[in-house]
Parts: sequence; C-alpha cells; structure tokens
Amino acid sequence: MRPRAYLGSLSAALLLVGMGTAQAMMPPWVYEEARAEAPYHVQVAIEGVKVPAKTPGNCEVSGKVVRIFRDTADKLAEDARITFPIACIRSDAEVFPGPAIWTDVKDLVDASFIEVYLVDDENGFDTAKWQSLIIKAPSPEPQLPVKEKE
Repeated sequence: MRPRAYLGSLSAALLLVGMGTAQAMMPPWVYEEARAEAPYHVQVAIEGVKVPAKTPGNCEVSGKVVRIFRDTADKLAEDARITFPIACIRSDAEVFPGPAIWTDVKDLVDASFIEVYLVDDENGFDTAKWQSLIIKAPSPEPQLPVKEKE
C-alpha cells in the first residue's frame, strides 16, 4: 500500500472510532426556534439539585426566579419557587448520539444561577429543547438570547 493511501485509510478508521464518543446535535435553528417559542425565559437562583443515580439523565433543579424575560402565560413572579429538569451527565458517563445538550453534574451542583427557557408540562415546567446556561449572576439582559432573524 502506498504511504498516502495508508494514511488516508488510517485517518478514516480513526474518524470512525472517534465517532463513538461524538454527540450528534440538531441543526442550530431548531434550538434557536425553541428559545424563540418558549413561553418562559427566566434566570433562577439555584436552591437545590437532585442528581439521578445514573447519568446521563435529568437533574431536578429547584430555585427562586430572580429575573423574568418572558412569561406569556403571566404565570411567574420574581421570588416564585420553581422546579425543572436539566439534562445532566457525570464526567465519566458515556454519551450516545442524540439531540440533548448535556450539562456537567459538578458544574450544575456548584452553580448559583441558571438562565433557562421553559415550557409547560404535566409536572409544572420542562426545559425547552435543553436551552439553559449556567450563569455567574443575574443580569438585566439575557445571557442566552434569542437570535434576531435577519
């Protein structure tokens, strides 16, 4: 086998092996659309995080609303206590390809604030297509904004 052909085959094999740990995502517009259509967009002071025994999974985050950017149902108030899931994973867990955007368990447990887009569900709230961001502090403007259409 010629050296170039061998290197090409080796590169292709390494790429296929590496794909086992890759995480597939939806096109960016799907996540942007989820933010644009979510009825709730808030910043929350985290008061508690329940981590599942096995990850990847959903951590249950509870906290107090500190900033409201959108509330189309007029359902929330500042200082309201809410609970919602955040897709979380421990650093040693295996992730399979899929659309979820995972948050590291340690980062979430150590966090004081999170900005999140929410939708209604039978248990109260759910995160809109994994759209959340751990933040250092509440802010007057969103840190995970809706991208303006051009």
